[in-house]
Amino acid sequence: MYKKHKYNLLIFSAIVFSIGTFFLIVNCSNPYIAATPRWNLSAIYNPTSSRLHPSFKVYHNSDATSLLLIKIFPSELLFTQVNIDSLFVSKVSVQVQTYEIVENKTILADSITYNYVIKKENAGKRFLSQIPIKAETGKRYQLRIVTRDLLRKDFNLRFLDVDKTNEFSEQNFNLISPNGTPYFNNVINANEVFKIQHRNQAYDKLFVHYYKSKPELPKPIFAVNSDEIIYDKHDSLYVIDFSPNMFIGFTNEGLYKFRFDTNQPYGLNVLNASKDFPKIISPNDMIEPLAYITTTPEYNKLMENADKKITADNYWLSVGGNAGRARELIRIYYTRVYFANYYFTTTKPGWKTDKGMVYIIYGTPQNMQKTPNSETWIYYQDGASNSISFTFQYKPDIYSVDNFVLDRSDSHTWHWREAFDSWRKGQVYLSQ
Repeated sequence: MYKKHKYNLLIFSAIVFSIGTFFLIVNCSNPYIAATPRWNLSAIYNPTSSRLHPSFKVYHNSDATSLLLIKIFPSELLFTQVNIDSLFVSKVSVQVQTYEIVENKTILADSITYNYVIKKENAGKRFLSQIPIKAETGKRYQLRIVTRDLLRKDFNLRFLDVDKTNEFSEQNFNLISPNGTPYFNNVINANEVFKIQHRNQAYDKLFVHYYKSKPELPKPIFAVNSDEIIYDKHDSLYVIDFSPNMFIGFTNEGLYKFRFDTNQPYGLNVLNASKDFPKIISPNDMIEPLAYITTTPEYNKLMENADKKITADNYWLSVGGNAGRARELIRIYYTRVYFANYYFTTTKPGWKTDKGMVYIIYGTPQNMQKTPNSETWIYYQDGASNSISFTFQYKPDIYSVDNFVLDRSDSHTWHWREAFDSWRKGQVYLSQ
């Protein structure tokens, strides 16, 4: 059963966005009711629960406010010509409720709704906008974001943590492409250049720590503790004469940590890798996530084989028993790896996070409860009275404001062994 190993990072890519023409109406009335821990929020991690898959990012542009950056895909919207101009348009609303976090409680601080009319002829592949939110320095907040396709009557629900307790943490930086559009994850590839934006323009020196070492897999869910070293000592240090208008680019794959003050552990973390992420394209990408469903000797042998394509094919044929079943297992397993990358990537690929590990082996949670500082995922077994639950604690660190750590326990051993054996017999555990 899997133990902790060192692997190469998955291949990443950054997407260049285009801005669509839009009309904007602000409406602050009729806020949605705040989510409570009793609600089942599992749809957040179920890509089939909605046709909408918007992206969001927070940038602290002042002491009193922050910007919520928004990316919507017009291809996911319903367009109609039923309007006075007979133009193909879509109508979208984005409602943002801002909750201040005090200890483990949330207090509604603000609510605002932005309505957009998007013209299809000018929308492009990506529609971008931004919403100012009230957020004071020294405080923590949680955003509840509801994006609605008003014509299709479909919606997407997201939560986003906002941390303004430190002016050097990652949300104080905005990573921008040469054409001025933001990166919604801090992931680039070796062929890209970018600019770094920070509201304090007095800084003129930028310290860059480069980490070539790759992050390890998370510990097993039944381990004694969750302690992990994501990145060890840096391999190189660069000092740059900084200007907000300068373009930056690095050729080596790995993690780059940008800081204005080396006495501060916090900064902007940027992953530099190649273009395929979050997709699983290369045979080597297919081998690495098999660590969760192979023994240590088996995994080492798979990694040592020179022809990774034949190695991957043979593995899944041996598990599935025939080509048809092997193809189905591949589809399910690597779809989960893809969405683990999509939902949970921070400064390491999502499939290597605690959430990603559970998501790949157990699938989308059937029930998810959320508090300001934790998430609990619940799974139900067919014909069994007991359920399986995992609690992830919100623990932002110097690498990511989105870091969640699993509460590990030896009580997880029995169902992990069931899941491990099920996958190795060619059966999807807790198939939903």
